[in-house]
Amino acid sequence: MKKSFLMLFFLVLLQMSYGADKIKSSIVKIYSTHQQYDFRSPWQNGSDYNSTSTGFIVDGNRIITNAHAVLSNRFLQVRKEGEAKKYKASVEFISEEYDLALIKVDEPGFFNGTVPLKFSGIPMNRDKVAIYGYPMGGDKLSITEGIVSRIEHSKYTLTTEKFLIGQTDAAINPGNSGGPVISKGKVVGVAFSGLLGADNIGYFIPTPIVEHFLNDIKDGNYDGMPKLGIIWSELESPSHRKMLGVENTSTGILIKKIKKNSPLENMLKKGDVLLKLDNYSIEYDGTVEFRKNERTDFNYVVQSKNFGELLRYEIMRDKKKITGEVKLTKDRIPFDLIKNSSFEEPPTYFIYGGLIFEPLTDIYINNSPIKLPEDIDSIQGFQDKKELVVLVRVLSDDVNIGYNNYYDAIITKVNGKSYEDFKDFVKIVKLSKAEFMKFEDMDGNEIVLDTQQVGERNSEIFQNYSIDKEMSADIADIYQ
Repeated sequence: MKKSFLMLFFLVLLQMSYGADKIKSSIVKIYSTHQQYDFRSPWQNGSDYNSTSTGFIVDGNRIITNAHAVLSNRFLQVRKEGEAKKYKASVEFISEEYDLALIKVDEPGFFNGTVPLKFSGIPMNRDKVAIYGYPMGGDKLSITEGIVSRIEHSKYTLTTEKFLIGQTDAAINPGNSGGPVISKGKVVGVAFSGLLGADNIGYFIPTPIVEHFLNDIKDGNYDGMPKLGIIWSELESPSHRKMLGVENTSTGILIKKIKKNSPLENMLKKGDVLLKLDNYSIEYDGTVEFRKNERTDFNYVVQSKNFGELLRYEIMRDKKKITGEVKLTKDRIPFDLIKNSSFEEPPTYFIYGGLIFEPLTDIYINNSPIKLPEDIDSIQGFQDKKELVVLVRVLSDDVNIGYNNYYDAIITKVNGKSYEDFKDFVKIVKLSKAEFMKFEDMDGNEIVLDTQQVGERNSEIFQNYSIDKEMSADIADIYQ
């Protein structure tokens, strides 16, 4: 009996060792040289820097890692665990919103001896996980272990959007980014961030997000997740609920606005109570039960969908329940004035009299202290705009004395005239024959420059600040 027990014990250890070896064979170290653009000095390419990170092999002889690990890369290499040779690689697909990327290696033989890792579902709280990666400070593969602390919605590294996120007490340090989070021999997430100033708190991208990304790119294009384009508020007040006809339940959020181009634009209206999406009841605080006794943001339901799929909804309007469904299509977005942009693309800009102007983008908002109202596209005078212009900062010069401390200001008018988009803004400025150029911002502040003095000073401003061109190449056709 004792001998049989020992044999079983050693067999289990052997299987565990074999499983760990299979996982290790599919982990790679990523070496990337980056050159990212600087939106505060948009005429510059930015300085080069090197980084290392982690990735792992999945079906199709491709490698999953974080987007920020390979973002704006100029040279990319990968190295298999246990080998010294580095192989040249390239980014095949990238999602800045999910912070995920898929990279490939063309050299024959790279994937020999590797086994693609398989995915599992969302881990439960208190489940044990192991994170494989190459944290800074060493060159060998590191494995840290911990438990899942919680699953909820939160902001990702590169976006203003919130998606499902996992938290663990396993250490995730610089260099671990992109490594697999393993539970019971399968991938339950992709490591992507630690919390600055906190020990033993790390975050990972759960498998539903990863699998959505992989399914999305099967047609050769990356589309992203559908969005509803609505503004809502919590509905906790018993009196408010009674007035709306939902007093005997805790279900429902109040619709404040349906944005232009929202898939629900012609179906919902202000004052509706959104009760359900598909089979998920939405509580008054905007959460749904995504599994027993665990709640997260109701956008979990929408983010589980692909473009082209149907989404069912149930609302309360005039104390009557109404049901319907909508097809989620990509052709009607964006919903608002904030332009979607990419870290991979050079910033759009225009410089006039030392004032640096750019279109307001999601990246700009996510990387600056600028504060915006929730419903910015409803502000008086903004309804007819397709894009907003932001004054990034002022390059100090004699021509702009008195305005040196202006930055992150949304410009609404030029010489009292509104503009449609950024190109229209630049065109108005460049073609103006007025003696003075007056810029008005959202708060009613005014910046006035002498146009003749600007013409005299522009070349010296560009020379002083090492600026080659007054505007980016993508808007240089405004005179054509």
